Amino acid sequence: MTQPSPCHKVVARNFTHLAQPELLLILERRNHPEVRRWMRHTEPIAVADHLRFCASLATKPEVLMLLVTYDAQPACILTYHATDTSWQHLSDSGVYGFAPEPCSTSILSRLIRLKLIALRGISSHQIKVKNTNEMALFANQYYHGFRMVAQDDEYTTLYLTYPESAAYYEAQAQELMRTNHLSLELEL
Repeated sequence: MTQPSPCHKVVARNFTHLAQPELLLILERRNHPEVRRWMRHTEPIAVADHLRFCASLATKPEVLMLLVTYDAQPACILTYHATDTSWQHLSDSGVYGFAPEPCSTSILSRLIRLKLIALRGISSHQIKVKNTNEMALFANQYYHGFRMVAQDDEYTTLYLTYPESAAYYEAQAQELMRTNHLSLELEL
């Protein structure tokens, strides 16, 4: 008789549900040079500006920022921007991990993206990636199915459609959780 596989707990919490110590932990990672170099604005963020921005998220239903933990350890930050409050189309998203990563940010971001597609009925997703971020360009095209639609001197725009039913993406999320021995709790 085989024993059940251990299950790792993944929790994705909306920034609007976080206490100040957690928000300051996020700021520390946001300001790390390896994170800042891939951002549109590369200068470090002041504490007051960060806390003001996080508080403003409560008035922006088209923006979702999540602190993701893996077995209670900070794993990554995920950001999603919808074109409007219907959440049919994502206009941008981003991911950056905590070092060391307790679990692959690619697995975690894919899982949570699949759950959001199923929950919110998202039908398309566009992202802009710095041309110098070769890892993100490769991963989004090779592993996540995005296709390049535009490129300028600084950014590549990638696009993906989600034509299947919500049940299809929910099933994909469940399979990803099963094969990686994960449970997921979303606090949107």
